[in-house]
Amino acid sequence: MDKLNLKNNNMTENYIQYADGYQKDNIDEKDIIKAISDIQLMDEEHGAFWVSVITDNENIIEVNKDLSLFVIFEGKQTRYQATDWNEVTELYNLLLLKKFDTITTRIK
Repeated sequence: MDKLNLKNNNMTENYIQYADGYQKDNIDEKDIIKAISDIQLMDEEHGAFWVSVITDNENIIEVNKDLSLFVIFEGKQTRYQATDWNEVTELYNLLLLKKFDTITTRIK
């Protein structure tokens, strides 16, 4: 196998962080599904987590237990109220795929 074609696994392309401080780099859909499950079980009224995808900028979606989201792309913050956890999952999957324009259109 050509070593030059291997991706450098030390680079952080994305990460998840919980309000309580837990953080994991280079996540996938399974990590998001776990976080959504965790936030629903939290006793705290303001349970939250966020996912960041790093391109030229840091692109972030933060979700709170009440399904309110803060979407921050290119330094611009938009507040959005999701209808359910399925919608939240869809938005996070789009984020991991770097479909920022699709997300922006959906949350307008």
